Amino acid sequence: MDDLQEHKKEDEQHNIHHEHSVHNIHHEHSEHPAHHTNHDTKDNKEDASIEPKNAKDDSKSIIFIILAVCIIILIIGAILFISKHLSNNNNVVEYNNYVFQKFETNKWITQQQIRGQLYNIPFYNNPTQVLDVPIDQTSIDAIRNFSFNPNGVVYLTVSPYTTSKIVLAGIEYARILGNVYNIYNMTVKSAIDTPVAGFADAPVITCANQSSDVLVIHQIVTNKNLVSINGNCILVESESLNESVRVADAFAFRLLNIIPG
Repeated sequence: MDDLQEHKKEDEQHNIHHEHSVHNIHHEHSEHPAHHTNHDTKDNKEDASIEPKNAKDDSKSIIFIILAVCIIILIIGAILFISKHLSNNNNVVEYNNYVFQKFETNKWITQQQIRGQLYNIPFYNNPTQVLDVPIDQTSIDAIRNFSFNPNGVVYLTVSPYTTSKIVLAGIEYARILGNVYNIYNMTVKSAIDTPVAGFADAPVITCANQSSDVLVIHQIVTNKNLVSINGNCILVESESLNESVRVADAFAFRLLNIIPG
């Protein structure tokens, strides 16, 4: 009997121990999945936080590339525009620190400061177009010296049969040598070199009329372009009527010292 009771007690203890072991295993098994789930959740959160950051970086990189390309295109466009503009800009010429600009009237205009006053002075050519015209520097010096003669008179004489081209050249001399620009401020008069009916009021002046008080500038068409001087007579020659204006500009540029002598 006692042996039976002891055997029964051993069986009960064994059952209790088995149930306890099963409970522990079940408890451990329950806790482990929970821990694994938390770990997976954390990893998912980290991945979720990384993905937007990468997306932002990619977006910034794309914007930066687009801006860089736009800037490069603008720079290239600006260079091409400026190069084309400068290469086609034939209406502005700089010579000896003077800027000449061509206007719709086909006149070249430059500015010159004279005795504190700024003047716009027009020409039919710019200096680079008349550099080949020979000018005797003695003629320039003679005019400058003659400007100090209070009794001096300058006669611009032409043929009465000439055209308006020669007259235009004479007007250039008159502006510069007279008082329009306040440079030489000499007394300038027009004249003809041959008497003709219809010009009774016009004085007939040639180089034969030169004197200490009379300076003659005689414009004629010959076979060459040249400005020379003999005594107080300056001979302005041009090989054609069209060339007479170009010779006049060449002479005027030297009178103004735009083209130095």
